[in-house]
Amino acid sequence: MSNPPDTIDLQVEFTGGLEMLFSDQRKHRISLPSKTPDGQPSNVAFLIHWLCENLMKDPRRDMFVLEGSVY
Repeated sequence: MSNPPDTIDLQVEFTGGLEMLFSDQRKHRISLPSKTPDGQPSNVAFLIHWLCENLMKDPRRDMFVLEGSVY
């Protein structure tokens, strides 16, 4: 049995004005860790958190995520 990869390669795309929160770039290729810091498999909630922490340069996170949910 082989080990799962350490990362998951994804392309994310932002439209409807969200691209302004991500350096005015619509498409991004990312390598998401395949596991969360606590060892669980990555999921959409972790993807959103990762995007905010690692890709979003704009400080207005409340325009993307509000109370833990995507706007």
